[in-house]
Amino acid sequence: MSIGGLCGFAIGFFTALQIKVTSALTHNISGTAKACAQTVIATFWYNEMRSGLWWLSNWVVLAGSAAYARVKQKEMEKEFSLKDSPSLISVK
Repeated sequence: MSIGGLCGFAIGFFTALQIKVTSALTHNISGTAKACAQTVIATFWYNEMRSGLWWLSNWVVLAGSAAYARVKQKEMEKEFSLKDSPSLISVK
């Protein structure tokens, strides 16, 4: 029980850190992508047969999550490049 409590506390702590650094939406999307990836991996692991629509829905979730991550990455790159560029207006 102590190990379970420690793991639960750690998950809560790192969730709060992730939300503090990113956003609640990013945390939700990363959690959904993680669960979807685990489901796909488990399906391969246990050699389960699934319908084409099941596979399509899982790949749509994973592709959408990857697209969201890429857009956020580009936004962050743009934000940091603007901070690092020298200002045109000098203060004397």
